[in-house]
Amino acid sequence: MLVALAFLVALAVGPFLAFRAFARRVESTAEPVEDRLHRLNRVQQIGGFALPIAGIIGLYALGLLDRTTALVGTTGPELFGLAVLEFGVIILVTFGVAALPLVSMALGTYPTVRSLRDTSASMWTVAKGVLLVMAASAVSVAVALAGFVAITSVVGSSLPVLVGALGLIVFVSFGLSPYLVLIAQDRVPLEGARRERVERLCEDLGYRPRGLYLLEGESTKTANALVAGTVPGFRYVFLTDYLLAECDDDELRTIVAHEFGHVAGRHLWQRGLLTVAVFGGWMVGVQRFGMGGLEERFGFLGFFLPFMTLYAVYHVGFLGGLACWQEFRADAYAAREAGREATVAALETLADANDTRREAGLLYSLATHHPPIGDRIDALRDGGSSERSRAAPSD
Repeated sequence: MLVALAFLVALAVGPFLAFRAFARRVESTAEPVEDRLHRLNRVQQIGGFALPIAGIIGLYALGLLDRTTALVGTTGPELFGLAVLEFGVIILVTFGVAALPLVSMALGTYPTVRSLRDTSASMWTVAKGVLLVMAASAVSVAVALAGFVAITSVVGSSLPVLVGALGLIVFVSFGLSPYLVLIAQDRVPLEGARRERVERLCEDLGYRPRGLYLLEGESTKTANALVAGTVPGFRYVFLTDYLLAECDDDELRTIVAHEFGHVAGRHLWQRGLLTVAVFGGWMVGVQRFGMGGLEERFGFLGFFLPFMTLYAVYHVGFLGGLACWQEFRADAYAAREAGREATVAALETLADANDTRREAGLLYSLATHHPPIGDRIDALRDGGSSERSRAAPSD
C-alpha cells in the first residue's frame, strides 16, 4: 500500500518538479519568445506521450487496478457479458492515472508560459483543460471498447468480424469526436455584433452553420477555430474570443474557410480509413503470427508495449503525415475561397497571436499534425507562382 501511494505521489509531484526546473531554465535564456515556447512544446510532446505510458505500466506492475476492481467485483448489471461497474472502474482508474502526470506537467510549465506570453488564466483553468480532454478521451475509449464487446458477443470473433467491428467503431468515433470534444469545453452562443460578423463571413463563403459558438481563449491567448460538420445538417462553428479580437474580416474569413476546407475534403473520414487500415492490419498480423509468446512471457507488457509502439508509429508517422498534407489542402481551399494573400496574412496573424515559431523540425510537425507556418506560407506562394506560370501566354 505504501509503495502504491508513493507511486501516485511521484506521478503527481515528479513531473511538476522536473518540468518546472526545465521551464525556468528555458525562461532564463535570451532566445526569442517563440523559440523558448517551441522548446517547451517539444519537451511537452515527449512527456505527453511517455508519462501516461509510464503511469499505466506502474498501475499494472503494482497491481493497483486489480486491487481497485476487487473492491467492486462483478456486482452490478451486465451487458453482453460485460460487468458494467467493473468496466467503468477500469476506465476511470486507467485514465485517472494517465491524467495525473499530464496535469502535473502542465502546471509545471504554465508559470513560464504565463510569464513569456503575459496570459491571465489561472492554474485551475489549465488543469481543468487537461482533465476535460482526458475525460472526453475516456468516454470515447469506453464507448469504443463497449461497442466492440457488444458486436463480437453477438456476431462472433472471427477476423472479418473483428476488422468490421473496428471499422464501424472508428467511423462512429471519428464522426462524433468533434462534437464530443467541444461538449466538454466551456462555450456560449455567439451573439450580438460578433455573431453578425461571423454569419456574414460564413455567407460570403456559401455556408450556413446550424450554430455559432464562442470558446474562451482570451485568458490563455489562444487564437483558434473549429468546424464540427461530420454529421449532415449539424454543422457548427466554434471560435475563440481571442481569435475574433486579433483578426480582421479578411483574415477571419480565411480561417473559417480553412476549417470548412477540412469538412469539404472529408479529412476526418480519411483519417478514419487510415486508422482502420493500420489497426486492422495489426489485427490480421496478430491473428496470423500471434502474440501469445510475448504475453505468456511478459504478461500485460507483452501486449501493451508493442501496441503502444504501433500507436506511436501510427500517430506520428502515418497520421502525422496525412494530417500535415490535409493542412496544406485546407490552406489551398481557403486560398481559392477567400484569396491567396488573405490566407498568407491569416497564417502570419495566427503565428503572431499564438507566439508560434514559423519554422519547426519534421518530427515535431508530424507529432503535432501541423506543418510549420513558414512551410504553409511558402506552399501558398509557390502555388500562386505556378498558377501564374500556367496562365501566362507562351512565347
